[in-house]
Amino acid sequence: MASGRVMLEDSDRALIEEIRVGSHNAFEEVMRRYERLVYVTSFAYAGSREDALDITQNVFVKVYERIGSFRGTGTFKAWLLRITHNESLNWVRGHSRNGDHDELTQANAPGSEAGQEADLLQRERWHRLRKALLHLNPKQRQAVTLRYFERMSISEIASVLGCTEGTAKNILFRSLRKLRHQLVPHWRES
Repeated sequence: MASGRVMLEDSDRALIEEIRVGSHNAFEEVMRRYERLVYVTSFAYAGSREDALDITQNVFVKVYERIGSFRGTGTFKAWLLRITHNESLNWVRGHSRNGDHDELTQANAPGSEAGQEADLLQRERWHRLRKALLHLNPKQRQAVTLRYFERMSISEIASVLGCTEGTAKNILFRSLRKLRHQLVPHWRES
């Protein structure tokens, strides 16, 4: 797994060099590679599909404009997610939302392979989890999304959030405690 990550980082660096000399194909490859991650991250802040798509588009415009500022001291993925985090925070600050966000990425929603009863129970639990996630603040939602949906390490999450690893762990701990408080009573009933 670690060698796969190193190969991806090397591949990213090669694509970045191609983008810097004007390759649109290399930029399209970067977009294909990371659009889902940027979308899911944006959604953790915005809470709606349309807004997350807008943020995602803005992120890739900024990446294209700022690719020259990537110095390679960290991973491209962390740099990209830092831009996503900042763009998402700017969106949250600029948009006062009073409505109930009823969406969360469907990429990890339960499938329908199991029996109807089991599938219904799983969908009900998924719906409760989505609602519980929306009760977290954007940074907490972001940390949980990156850790459990994107399987990122604590150090990667800290890099994205612009904090220390200890702070990232604390954010995750508090987020999970809050989720557990909301979900455990419901899941015991199921």
